Formats: sequence, C-alpha cells, structure tokens
Amino acid sequence: MVTTVKELLRQKGIRIEDTLYGLNSRELNEFPITAGDFFRMEPEKRWRGGSWLWEACAAKCREKEENPTFLELKKESRRLGKRIRELKEADPNGYGHMEELRALRTVNQGIREAMQRLVMYYRSQILYELEQEMGIRDSRVLAYKNTVSIGSFADLERQAEAFCQVELPWLRKTPLLLGNIPSVTEAVRKGTPIGIVGGPCLFGTHEVEVLVRRRDGSEASFDFSSGRRYDRQGGGQELADYLEDHAGSITEIAFCDNKKGVTVQEQESLEVLFAMAAPLGARVAIPVPDISYLKYLYTIGFALPEKLRDQSVEDFRKITRRIADLYLTQIERLKRKYPGIEVQVLHERNQELVGLFYERREEFFSKSGLIRRLTAKRAKTDAIFDYISMLALPYYIWETPCVIQVDNLDETDSYRKCRKVHKNAFALASVLYPEKLSRDGVNTIFNAPIEYKDYIDSPGDAGCGCGLGEAEEG
Repeated sequence: MVTTVKELLRQKGIRIEDTLYGLNSRELNEFPITAGDFFRMEPEKRWRGGSWLWEACAAKCREKEENPTFLELKKESRRLGKRIRELKEADPNGYGHMEELRALRTVNQGIREAMQRLVMYYRSQILYELEQEMGIRDSRVLAYKNTVSIGSFADLERQAEAFCQVELPWLRKTPLLLGNIPSVTEAVRKGTPIGIVGGPCLFGTHEVEVLVRRRDGSEASFDFSSGRRYDRQGGGQELADYLEDHAGSITEIAFCDNKKGVTVQEQESLEVLFAMAAPLGARVAIPVPDISYLKYLYTIGFALPEKLRDQSVEDFRKITRRIADLYLTQIERLKRKYPGIEVQVLHERNQELVGLFYERREEFFSKSGLIRRLTAKRAKTDAIFDYISMLALPYYIWETPCVIQVDNLDETDSYRKCRKVHKNAFALASVLYPEKLSRDGVNTIFNAPIEYKDYIDSPGDAGCGCGLGEAEEG
C-alpha cells in the first residue's frame, strides 16, 4: 500500500491544516509511504515519544510549576513525607503512631492530588495556547503499528538542537516515524553516551535467485529474499517448504547472484548513521546480516542430505561475502568522510564481534517462554532473534545507556520487540524512514525488479555462478 500523510488524514475525515501536520511542507505531506494499513490517529500526549508539541508543553509546564502556590504545596508534601519516614524509623511497626501516620498520609495524599490537578490544568492551558498560536485544532498524531508516530526532522530539531547540524537534504524532506525521542533529548542534555545502529539488509528481492533441481529432472526457481517461487512453472510453495517437502529428491542447488552494486537506498541507509552520529558524538554499530542469512539457509535445509546442505551453504557464503564487501567498501569511504566516529561492523568474518554479540544477547533471550512468543515460524526463529538483538549492538559493545535505531519503517516490529526483550537495560529510541519508490513508480527499491534497483555503482560482473548442471558451462 502506497499512501501519504495527506491521504491518511483525508481517509479519516481530518483536515490536514487542523493538525500538527499542517505545519509541514507540502513535500513532506505528499511523500509516498509504502506500508500496510496500520495507521491510527492517537492522542498526542500518548505519543510524546515522538511529539515535539508535547515536549514544548512539558517545558512550559515546568516553568509554571515554579509559581509560589505549586512550590508551597511541594514543600508541604516533602515535610509530611519526611515526618512519616521519621515515625516509621522510630516505630517500624507503627503501632504507637497509627493514628498520626494515617492522618499524615491522608493529608499528604490530598496535597499530591491537588498538585496533580494543577499540573493537568497547566498542561491543558498551555496546550490550548500553543494550539491557538499555531492554528492547531486537532493535536492527535498518526501512529504506526501502535509503536511509533509520524513526525519530521524538524520535530527532532525541536527536541534536541544537536540535530540541526545534520546535513542530509533527503532526510529533511522525508516523513519520519519516531519513538522514545525524549530519551535522546535527555541523553544529549546530560552528556550520556549514545550509540546509533542501523543499515541495509544484505540484499533485496530479485538480487539472489535459488535454483533447485530434483532427481526427475524438474527444476524450481525461488527468490531468496522473499522465499517466493517465481519461475514459469508456477507453484505456490515457498523455498523453505519446498526444501523440506522434496528434500529426498533434490540433487542440486545453485544460486544466481544478480546484485550489481549498492543501491541508492542502501547507500543512504549507511550514510545517515554517520551523519546522525557526528553532531551527537555517538558511536555507530552496523550489522551486515550475512550471519543471519547463512543461518537461515542452513536451517531451512535441515532435511537435505548433509553433503548437499553443506555445499549449498558454502556456495551461498561466497555470495554473502562479495555483497558484504560492497558495504564494507562504502563504510570505509564514509569513515573518511566523517572522521573521528567510532564504528564497529558486525559481519561473518569479524568473529570476535560475532562471539561478543551472541554472548551478550544470551542473558536476554534465555528467558522462559519469551522465544516462543516472538515468532511461531521455526525456520525463521534464529534469524529473527538476530534481527531483534542486532538493534542492541551499541549496548552489547560499549554499554551505551541510550541507543538510536536509524532504519527504514520495515524495522518497526524489530524496534518494538527489541525494547520488550531489553526492557530497563538501556533506552532505545527510533528514527525510521519510509523506503523510496524505485523508478518504476510502484515498488520500493528493495522490492523492485533488477532494472529498477537504482544502483549507484556497478563493480563489474556480479555473478558467483548461476544455473544447474550443464547450464553452468554455457
């Protein structure tokens, strides 16, 4: 589904000029967003993790809380609290001061409720004033998958001035899906170490084809990324099911490597990490998920003869290493462009970091019942664990108390699950962006056919071999 902020609001019968999004440029509100139908309008205060308006309201509210009335209530509440603690220390069971303790707690509770009512009044008054000042009649925001809310780069700048130094025009022209941004604001204010994580998938659809031959001479062709069968012979089975159902009759597996270089989307997904890290003084962790792809292939081929399975994994490893090298080359270029940023890249050949990654994540993924709730697909389980835990890389490597995931919106579920798995270990925020449409105007670059992939470089012949049997010699 391709939609826009403007279209989402129109479908809900809401005038864009009455909302926060009326402050955006037309370019932002009409930017094509490829996503499922998972958007809802939610009260802005619930989504203060991505809403600059709530933060502006909270800042003004803190100013109002400095008035004599509120300060006197706060002072009296603290005095009563201190007296309650003194009585409990003198008489831990409270039997000798039961009546006094009960009376003190009742009065203190009344004062705290009065303070809360004042805060609610301040907030509603300030929010009304801000809405009137900016012409906003509906302060709700568009929430995606009940996890992040649609905002913009200007929203980031309003919450942390350091973002003003990010010089990426495409990012400023793109609607962003934001989550838990106040944790970043607080980290910047306190000078807390920040880690940034993100980067591209290993490859998109149509870039690596899997060719399977059976003993009867029949062949089947699958897209590795999606698992879908797309040869002319038809058939609805996906790759994992096909390998399991026909394992005993499969005689050959080959791969056709069609990836001609790094796409525009992949290059931008790498540079944005450096551009965001520079003004924040953050460290960058980039997972190149070749370990997950190899693990997935080995898992779905569990029923194959051992020799065939192992040979298939080794053939595929050659492809993953070639593609990983494309990204490593880009990362080295970006390190020169953005000097001084500490970077760690997780990939299969960096065995020291791979070992640390699995060691550090174990304590979070060994919790009883958690694994079964994360995914019901056995063949994809390990790969999904990788994707969820890769967002915690900066914490695993440097123990950064604040981590920002900068990635595309397809990683919304990974963000939600990572926060759940690592609850209270560190603060995880998200800055997600929709993928660009390819030149075909229909698919994202990730899903587009090869001729519309928009490669920025082409390092020569991609192939690591393609075909089965005698076809390889043609």
